[in-house]
Amino acid sequence: MSMAAVHHGYYKCEGSGRMIRKIMQTAAVFLLTGVLAVTAVTTYVTVPDEPAADEETQAEEAGTIESVTASSLADRQDVYVTVLGDSIAKGYSGDENVVIEPYSSLAMRQMAAEEDFHYEITNYARNGLDSAGMNDKILTDEEVCDSVGRSDVIFITVGSNDLLNECKSAVQEILDTDTKFKSAGEALKALRESAAGNPLLVLKIIETLEQWDYQMFEANWIEMMNRIDGMKKEGAWIIVTNIYNPVANLNIPSTMDRGVENVIRNMNKIIEKYAEEYGYQVADIFSSEVCGHVQPDGFHPDQTGQQIIADQICGE
Repeated sequence: MSMAAVHHGYYKCEGSGRMIRKIMQTAAVFLLTGVLAVTAVTTYVTVPDEPAADEETQAEEAGTIESVTASSLADRQDVYVTVLGDSIAKGYSGDENVVIEPYSSLAMRQMAAEEDFHYEITNYARNGLDSAGMNDKILTDEEVCDSVGRSDVIFITVGSNDLLNECKSAVQEILDTDTKFKSAGEALKALRESAAGNPLLVLKIIETLEQWDYQMFEANWIEMMNRIDGMKKEGAWIIVTNIYNPVANLNIPSTMDRGVENVIRNMNKIIEKYAEEYGYQVADIFSSEVCGHVQPDGFHPDQTGQQIIADQICGE
């Protein structure tokens, strides 16, 4: 049985179908995060031959700019896609009755609307994955390596859990508690309750975040990209999403929120720093509206949020 989640799709677009903005000049890899074991999901998708009329109207109003990605993929009978990353890349849903389609699937459908081609998406993203876990648990798996090696497009989303894990550790240290917080939300709730009687606690966590060891994240990032660079085939496109503020909706003190955003900006600078060297495209979701479209947990994108990420990738 396959360990991956795979989408097979075919999109035929007639005449003035949706055009996708030029988003890649080199390679495209999407960052994704994972957890304890490497498991991939395979899904088969059939895309309608023609988009709905209202979608065509929206595409025309938005304008049409030829996509290097779509046009370059058009001459290939089959396009293989690998997704690596965390719960954002996985399409996590906090409601078992609600299915969230991940941005990679949405973006590929938009790309396929430009030209006739089949595509297959293998998604290895895992909940809770950070940069260290990507290197130690995902990129050491033979199935993942094989998938990356044959892929035309690679999506990567990772980094948010590096920040969230640091937040949990910082809160635990500042509150001097043995409690192992299950999530950053739980940790920040405990901090808010304690800070109500001691506002200086907020300043302590800001100071702790400002002293965060970016060198470790940068070292993990370089190791990850070196591994992927050694696996990928020539001409593969790599798209990396940068990091948005995962605690923007948790009602934390404004001074702390600004501290978190400063950390995120510094992490994003690291991501952008190596884009040219490793030939990947950075999709800027930090500056997008995704924070306004999250699930009740306040962290994970809802379906609209996932579409916003896909639109950033496709340049809409």
